Amino acid sequence: MMAKKKAKTLKRVQWRIEYTAFLVVERLVGLFSMESLWRIGASLSFLAYLFRSRWPIVRNNLRTVMEPGTSEDEIDALTRDVFRHTTANFLTALKGGRLSSSLVQSAIIPNRFDILERAVEKGKGVILVSPHMGNFEILTQGLGASHPNWKAAAIYRPLNNIHLDPLIRKRRSNHQMKMFSKFTSYQAPIKFVRDKGILGVIADQRAGRSGTIVPFFGRLMSMSPLPAFIHKHTGAPVVGISMRTVSPGKWEVMFHEPETKEGEEISTAHIAALLEKATRQSIVDVFWMHDLWRVDRRRPLAISGKKGPFRLSQHQKTPLWPFPVLIRLPDNPSELRKTLPALEAMKASRPDFVLHLLGRERLRHEARVSGLPHAFHSIEDHFLPPNLPLALVMTDDERAARELGHLYEGPIYSLPETLQSGNNWRPVLIKTDLPPEDRWLEMTRELGMHEPPLGETYL
Repeated sequence: MMAKKKAKTLKRVQWRIEYTAFLVVERLVGLFSMESLWRIGASLSFLAYLFRSRWPIVRNNLRTVMEPGTSEDEIDALTRDVFRHTTANFLTALKGGRLSSSLVQSAIIPNRFDILERAVEKGKGVILVSPHMGNFEILTQGLGASHPNWKAAAIYRPLNNIHLDPLIRKRRSNHQMKMFSKFTSYQAPIKFVRDKGILGVIADQRAGRSGTIVPFFGRLMSMSPLPAFIHKHTGAPVVGISMRTVSPGKWEVMFHEPETKEGEEISTAHIAALLEKATRQSIVDVFWMHDLWRVDRRRPLAISGKKGPFRLSQHQKTPLWPFPVLIRLPDNPSELRKTLPALEAMKASRPDFVLHLLGRERLRHEARVSGLPHAFHSIEDHFLPPNLPLALVMTDDERAARELGHLYEGPIYSLPETLQSGNNWRPVLIKTDLPPEDRWLEMTRELGMHEPPLGETYL
């Protein structure tokens, strides 16, 4: 009890320090122009080297969104530009919440604003969807500053800091902007839209179990169903927004229409395609620090989501980004055959699944005649392809597991009897009295294999 009370006291002290530091920094940035702040922020991007854990996340995100032929040198250059724009946008955002209407308007260059005007004229309210990009504090002020007669609001995530959260909410509420917490009921935002309000939603983040599984840049993820849900219940048109830096302290805000057929209802898959279009306007202005396609450590074979995956019919022939998994096979052909039910179930469990089988060269033919789609890798070659996110040991042979550990440095899941030393080894606990075929099936179920399989639905 005392330890819990002490931790709570320390947290309150931390929050107070953060609040005070924010006020000091906010006062300092107020002394500079937006152009100067952007240049200062860009020059401070070297501080990103203090956050080395974020660099692999940014690189992996960029590998997903860029064309397949993009070289690693280009990815590295883009990564540096992302950190440069992120620090510049962050620093200018500290001043963005306190600007006058005229200064807000001077910082924004609207493009294709007629798309939003036509949506407003329909009289059903508007749902604005945006990636997390650019100077979002300026963006939240833009409509109120330029069109004070329009009702505007945004969905926001409250800060954990009880001192800082009310202040940030106050800053974001300038120019008559209304704020709705993402943790409250959907009813208030729906009512606001029905009253002809314009509601902004940042929709490119992972939504977990409550989300809808859709492809985002061809890679399956769980995305918030909120924009599509509100559209369904209000009939309000959906408009996308992008924000691109055009010069230090100035941003182009472009509006985008979703691509829909006549009479087609907008779904989360349409929202994902709209967000892709907005994101491509300026890749380097997007906040790529979140691991959008993160693999769950405990259940790596699963995609958390309530519905899906849904894909647009016009993308039916576009292949999904593959989700490869490395399997260490038994060295004995008869034991290999006992793993086939689990391997077949895994392959069928989700549409992006790709099996990479690792075993003795003599097993290559046995794996091929099984009819299971796969890529085979010989253990004798001492080589594995890059970017395999995880490995499973489907053998009781401790030596075979050790050989995998010599070749592969990523997370390895195995039964306790074949577990090796090292931080990348993770035990899978299952019943020990199961027959071999059921043991491997139970292992894949424990790791989150989807049953029934995730079947694609085309909209």
